[in-house]
Amino acid sequence: MSAARARRGAPAEVAGARRRGGARAAAPPTPGAVAATLPPEWRAFVGHWLETEGSVIRPAARGDWEVELAPSLQKRWRRQRVRLVFDPQRPTLPRGAWYTAPGSGAGRKLLDAALDEPVCTRRTALPQVPGAPAEGIASVVRVRGLTWGPPRLGPVRYERRLAVHAVLTRWGGLPLQEQWVVVSGPHGALAERAEGVDLSEVRAREGLSHLPGDTGPEARRAMWEEARRHLEALVAEREAEWERALSARRDDELDRLGAFFSARIEEEEERLRRRTGAAEESDVDHQGDATSLKLEWERRAAEVRQRWAIRSEIRVWGVCEWSWPVADLEQELRTGAVHVRLTSRVDVARGRPALPPCPTCGHPAEMLVRVRGSVACVRCAPA
Repeated sequence: MSAARARRGAPAEVAGARRRGGARAAAPPTPGAVAATLPPEWRAFVGHWLETEGSVIRPAARGDWEVELAPSLQKRWRRQRVRLVFDPQRPTLPRGAWYTAPGSGAGRKLLDAALDEPVCTRRTALPQVPGAPAEGIASVVRVRGLTWGPPRLGPVRYERRLAVHAVLTRWGGLPLQEQWVVVSGPHGALAERAEGVDLSEVRAREGLSHLPGDTGPEARRAMWEEARRHLEALVAEREAEWERALSARRDDELDRLGAFFSARIEEEEERLRRRTGAAEESDVDHQGDATSLKLEWERRAAEVRQRWAIRSEIRVWGVCEWSWPVADLEQELRTGAVHVRLTSRVDVARGRPALPPCPTCGHPAEMLVRVRGSVACVRCAPA
């Protein structure tokens, strides 16, 4: 075979090898190309919100939805029904259909309508199995000179809680933002307060269950007022902590400013004494220059204090009503003839007992000791 014939046959052989080699390498994705599918969470959100508003959804061809709009949405959009298309690869749309994606015109219409009225989410926390640690109250309380008996967990019951999600912003000094969740119990007491977007270590499902019935508007208003009071207490505590943290930096800047102006005033006094000979004229000039420098000093110091002054803002972005599982955990402390039974409330959703009250003073006890035939905490035990 000649060299020319070999060269002419090479492309055919290479093509055959490519055909025999299997699948062709995939082309790299083009930047800015339309995604082949939409995220499933978006479709679930659209369907859940439309059904919540009272709309009726019927499946249509090619994965579309035929939606008979609720009366409020009919009045808002001036139409009785609409067809929603979720396929981003559809070349054409049926007449009057809406292409529904997070960034499309129909998607923005849905989001704007959903944000018009505040909605309270309702969820049920699922109990953890086992509902309490094997060591019982001993997992959270230390003892000295005492021994624990076996724990006994009571029946699980559910209580209503209100969780408020908020963003706390600090504008003074060094700007800062914090996410907080404040949870109030059925009687308004503070049940939990955590920093973050959501409650951690909790498995949940949508909807309320195991509760006796729906509360009236007065009870909901009372729960909201208590939650608002807890938010105000949180803001006050955070502002006090920020003040302690930022006061040192503010004082350092004021000290540097004071040292600068003190040295500046001394230099000006020395310069005026050298330039003037008459004592009366020197006193007048010195007094005028010192006054202007002191006024400038006060103005600059006021600017520093204003810049470091703490200004806070809290914005509530979510409210969730919870059905929360709780139970009572009983456990006995023993030492000789002394037998004291302690009761702790258990967060069954996390399997976490709370600190039990001290048998003597009633305060939450982290450590218990034997005192003259009884049991007391380190707060009320004699030294």
